[in-house]
Amino acid sequence: MKKIIYLQRIGDIDPGILIVLKKDLKWFFEKYGFKIVNIPNPIPLLKSEYDSYKRQYDALKIKKRLIKYVKIKDYNRVLGVLDVDIFSKYLNFVFGVADLPKNQNFGSALISVTRLKESFYRRTENIALFELRIVKEAIHELGHTFGLKHCINFCVMKFSNTLEDTDQKPPKFCEDCANKMDIITDNFD
Repeated sequence: MKKIIYLQRIGDIDPGILIVLKKDLKWFFEKYGFKIVNIPNPIPLLKSEYDSYKRQYDALKIKKRLIKYVKIKDYNRVLGVLDVDIFSKYLNFVFGVADLPKNQNFGSALISVTRLKESFYRRTENIALFELRIVKEAIHELGHTFGLKHCINFCVMKFSNTLEDTDQKPPKFCEDCANKMDIITDNFD
C-alpha cells in the first residue's frame, strides 16, 4: 500500500498555506514512512454546501464530495484544506472533521484555516502561530483517519472546543497515541 497523504485545496485558499503545511506534515509523518503530496488543482466550493442562515459551509457536505472525488483518483489518505467558516451537525463551528476509517485503505479529513487566524477574532496576525495551529489541526484530523480517537492526555489528539484549546495542545502525539500510530502504520507495509 502506498504511504502517501494528499493535500487538496478546496475553494479560494492561498496556495502558500499548503506549501508550508506540506513541509510541516512531511517533518511529522516521515517517521511513519509517509510522503506528503499537494494536489495541484483546487476543487470548488458549491452553493449547495453553504448555509445562508448560519453564514457557514457544511463541513460534512464538503467532505462527502471530497470523498467521491478522491475515490475516483484512488488516494488512500487525503486532507482537504479550505479557508471558509465551517460547521458540523450540532456544532456551531469546527476547525475540522474526519471519520474514523472503516478500513485501513482509505481515510479523509477536512480542515478550515479561517478560525485559526488572529484576524478572525479582530486581533493582529501572528504568522508563526497561525502555521502552528494549522499543522496541529491537520495532524489531529489525519490522526482520526488512522483510527486515533480523542485523547485526554497532553496530546495533539485532544479535542479543541476553542482556539485556546488548540494553542495549549502540543503538535505531537502523546506516548499512548504514538504507540497506537506505530502499530497502525507498521501494518501498512
